[in-house]
Amino acid sequence: LAVFSLETKCTEKLYLRKVARPGTAFFLALPTLRQLSRAPAAQMQADADAPGSTNKDDLEAPSYGIATQAVYAGVIGSFLYGYMLCYLNSCMDFITLYFDWCNSAVNADCMASRINGGLINAILYLGAAAGALMVGRPFMSEKGSRYQLLVSDGFFLAGGLLGAGAIGFNCLLLSRVLSGVGLGISAIAAPLYIAEVAPVERRGYHSAKHGLYIAVGLLAAELVGLPQDPPGSGLTALNSWYWRVILGLPMVMAGLQFVLLNFDVPIDPASFLVRQGKMSEARTMLYRTYGLPSPGSALTVRLQNVQVAKLELRLQDLAAAATEANSIRRITIVEALRDPYLRCSIIVGFFLASYQQLTGINALMAYSNGLFAQAGIPANFLTLASVGMCVANVMVSVLSTKLVDNWGRRTLLLWGGIAQTLAMAAMVYLVRFMPVSLQGLSAFGFFSLFVVSWNYGLGAITWLWLSEIYPMEIRGPALSACGVIKWLSCFVVVLGARFLNLHSSCVVFGTVSGVGCIGMWLWVLETKGCDMEDSPMTPRSERSNSILLAPGNSGTDSPRTEYEQMTNNEESRSKMYVQVD
Repeated sequence: LAVFSLETKCTEKLYLRKVARPGTAFFLALPTLRQLSRAPAAQMQADADAPGSTNKDDLEAPSYGIATQAVYAGVIGSFLYGYMLCYLNSCMDFITLYFDWCNSAVNADCMASRINGGLINAILYLGAAAGALMVGRPFMSEKGSRYQLLVSDGFFLAGGLLGAGAIGFNCLLLSRVLSGVGLGISAIAAPLYIAEVAPVERRGYHSAKHGLYIAVGLLAAELVGLPQDPPGSGLTALNSWYWRVILGLPMVMAGLQFVLLNFDVPIDPASFLVRQGKMSEARTMLYRTYGLPSPGSALTVRLQNVQVAKLELRLQDLAAAATEANSIRRITIVEALRDPYLRCSIIVGFFLASYQQLTGINALMAYSNGLFAQAGIPANFLTLASVGMCVANVMVSVLSTKLVDNWGRRTLLLWGGIAQTLAMAAMVYLVRFMPVSLQGLSAFGFFSLFVVSWNYGLGAITWLWLSEIYPMEIRGPALSACGVIKWLSCFVVVLGARFLNLHSSCVVFGTVSGVGCIGMWLWVLETKGCDMEDSPMTPRSERSNSILLAPGNSGTDSPRTEYEQMTNNEESRSKMYVQVD
């Protein structure tokens, strides 16, 4: 209830609301808010302290309300992210045999198949880099995350249709490019949509589903390949067409998401609606999120309880944040790199985004069947081994959501990197000295350790940490640039790994993991519990060192700067309470 003591604790919010919505009827309702907060306070506290009682004025969204339905529509994009990374793992050999790239009815390993397969796998990430770049452009970013997901579904539909009906190498290549563009858009839009549409009280829980459903998509890609005959059996009747089903499955999931977001839950987040100036729609969306009746046209009529008052204050905070954000000039990455205040965070962000992929995780997942075969696992169990590794990945994804806020970001990154390095070192120095009968099983164990270590470290933390270190003025362009670097790094790794054997892959990726651990120990700072606008990488206390963000250097003053100037003037401060409308 202290939030309602506007005279003592919300002066800044009150001023920003005045800037955001001059003349709004909200200020006519301030006496009502004050009465709601003061009059029943003692009784509400007594009720809250009573045994077994719950405070009816606490905001609590329904367990399966409109927001939860929208979240589950959004995580289909997360599922497609995981599925697209490794669905070729189980069927690439049969595609090679079908198009006769090796001039053999049984052998699928030749230089032509390595080049074609490497390009088909890696071109996905060039398309993803283009998709990530598109998200950062105004023509996409101004449309909102739901629109971006719908656009990504269009690319997934086109890519899946072309892949399922492919008649040659060029069709497969174009199919992967189109799917890659959808992947690059979805990888940014899906977690953003989930975070924006979820209630604040359950945002962490819902946001964790993005990583979980990526792991579920990886598992599904391996499970779908199980009905195929073993690779050594050649191009059987089933193997000659089943790969088209695997390539066409993204059409089903993308079509489902398109229908859900267009017809079943066609809702945009309240924060996006506020940025578009659609205050009435934003208010209705916010009320529906918490299961409250839609408000009428007269705001003062609807201020009947503290729940409604809290939602109205939250709506005005969104309006204030939108006004402040719109007052900021767009800052480019080149400008940020020239700024001494932002330069370090930009460079470290580029390092972590590239390191996440240079460890080789996507290459190992994409070629896991071939690497397991080199480790001595029988052909009949190759896909089953990959499925087992993905099951472990899903289990750790669930566990990692519990550890992020307990252990901290830096700790998980470091321990994950160390475990990855040890897993690859064991593959290089221990497996070859074991009995032949145990080499396959031990390789499966160490590979699984590498994957789950990456998942709870770099996989779960990288983009969370990156979103926490950049101030609002540069966050969008910086994350878009990090996304482009991530996908370009992934393209290089997946294409190059096609020409590495098991031993050389472990040496290369183990070395990268070890060197990256040193870099994280030197440069990555803990952000647990820190405000996003005051992170250790860009502390607000050093903002005056910026040539772009320091007051007076941006060309136009933001509402916050104007407020700070007013509070330094006693006369202006005394007038802020009476001249709010």
